[in-house]
Amino acid sequence: ITGHLNYDVWRWTVGFMVDDLRIKRDFPHNPTYRTSIGSLKVEFNELAGFSNEKGKYGHRIYGFLYPPATGNYNFIIEVSSTYKAMYSFELWLSTDVDPMKISRLALTQQPQSWLSSHIILASKPYWLLEGSPYYFEFFEKAFNGMLTAEIKWKLSHESNFISISPNCFQMAVELDYNGKYVESSPMADVLLSPVPSVHLQELKTVTFVGDTIFPVTELDVLPACDFKAEYAFPRKLKKYHGVYQVFESSVYPPDETWSKNYNKMGQGNSMVVKETVRDLLQLYKDAFNKSKYRGEVMKVHYLERTENRDKGSRFLLELELKLQDQNKVVYTSEYVYRPANQSDLLCHASNFEWTPSIDVYVVISLKNLGQWFNHLVKNMEDLYAHTHDDHFELVAVDYDSQDVDVESIMKNSALKRWKYIKKTGSFSRTGGLQAGI
Repeated sequence: ITGHLNYDVWRWTVGFMVDDLRIKRDFPHNPTYRTSIGSLKVEFNELAGFSNEKGKYGHRIYGFLYPPATGNYNFIIEVSSTYKAMYSFELWLSTDVDPMKISRLALTQQPQSWLSSHIILASKPYWLLEGSPYYFEFFEKAFNGMLTAEIKWKLSHESNFISISPNCFQMAVELDYNGKYVESSPMADVLLSPVPSVHLQELKTVTFVGDTIFPVTELDVLPACDFKAEYAFPRKLKKYHGVYQVFESSVYPPDETWSKNYNKMGQGNSMVVKETVRDLLQLYKDAFNKSKYRGEVMKVHYLERTENRDKGSRFLLELELKLQDQNKVVYTSEYVYRPANQSDLLCHASNFEWTPSIDVYVVISLKNLGQWFNHLVKNMEDLYAHTHDDHFELVAVDYDSQDVDVESIMKNSALKRWKYIKKTGSFSRTGGLQAGI
């Protein structure tokens, strides 16, 4: 339909980045609802129609663009937002009608907006032919505040960007009265096919080598250091002042999250500088070479640093090691300690160890949360597939859900350990958790 575009909405979604939508296994399929719009100037919260959600929404606008003339086109996204709004946008364009050929033209990630308006310039001009259809997608994800955004274009030789006329765009696929794709539409099968790889988030997953975590401590490669975690504060704190004494760990590689602490917005944990990582790994390697074993660090999966300036730094190391004498590659996860007054020493943090074989129970209390429960089960299936760790169990306390069969979902899953508890009466999160425990 000329003059309209497909418009998908996801309600009650976490985060403010488009990647937070990609965490959904079936993204970009199965939004909360589908509809259409007749303009590329969009007031997102108004269209969502749920003011009480305070911006916890995501959007996808897509269809075909028909250039009015041949030439190099530049694109911009004009954005205006309320104070402290958090949001991100992505603009994608194909080389023709094929959604599989799209590439990203523009990206913005605004963790906290102090400006009422700004302009996002697309990365490069695009050569487009007059009257030819070009598939495009525009994603928006917000967490706080209200937003208005408009995509504009111009030929490279022109001075001003202009609004894209409704005569220059068209829906990719028609919708029926229930907001579902009309099966006879030519693009329906394409848009319902497996998700293009460009839409999938490159999540950092850890693949375990073997069925267990190798206990490097048993090799006696590192000496043991007397270590005691101290959390006592030297003076009495006033009410709420403790929040200012919380110091987050630093990590490597970057965890790419975002966090909120006492109404202060941040960009996740700070990153351990590469020089520190190199020094630490060199000490680890030297310790191996001085022992009767020979080892090589193949990959750093995760490194976390907790610093005490007076005493030193404690590190959680998750490494992939090659044990040359045993001719095998193993995965290890252990705490090590670097005293402040001995920078060339790396040792095991005695009295501070974790048990890989401890049982972990994930308890969830739910009622009519089928979409989210399916998502949780799929994530836990992925966890088991990567780790082969059978020391965790999912416990679902179900208050007579009507949208899905919770027990059947668990029975048909790949989870090795799970438990279903059926409850009646009014839903109670606390009561459900207590029943699960």
